Amino acid sequence: RAVVVGAGYIAVELAGVLQALGTETSLVVRKERALRNFDDMISETLDTEMERHGITIFRNTNGVSKISLDDQTALKTVVLNNGEVIKDVDVVIMAAGRRPAVESLNLKNVGVKQKDGEYISVNEYSETNIDGVYAVGDVCGNVELTPMAIAAGRRLADRLF
Repeated sequence: RAVVVGAGYIAVELAGVLQALGTETSLVVRKERALRNFDDMISETLDTEMERHGITIFRNTNGVSKISLDDQTALKTVVLNNGEVIKDVDVVIMAAGRRPAVESLNLKNVGVKQKDGEYISVNEYSETNIDGVYAVGDVCGNVELTPMAIAAGRRLADRLF
């Protein structure tokens, strides 16, 4: 039995693969559904299909509070922040989001504006509010997908060079 924690595409993919391989799989999401920042039709259809294929979805959990290990059976118990408990788990995979690692850049010292979650604020041209300072990829907090970051980086490089 596997528990995947996260609502992004990596968590969804891992849960789908595990379930397809025959593992009883649960997906734990903090809010209402996975891929909630994607198009509503995509995330709603995905939600329906995951359940149709047997994935148990724990919704509105606000994340994981605690994971404990039974030393005798080596099984885990996952306690969610909403009080729900998932018992007898073989493996827990944490595929939850993360904050951008930008603290060492001292963005506040130069006046670069940031959004909630320490994401860097940019316009449609990857420009920050400071001339000559640009940002692309996950640090902007828009669509956090590698192909999108690569494309944004290429567009920026084409404009600058």
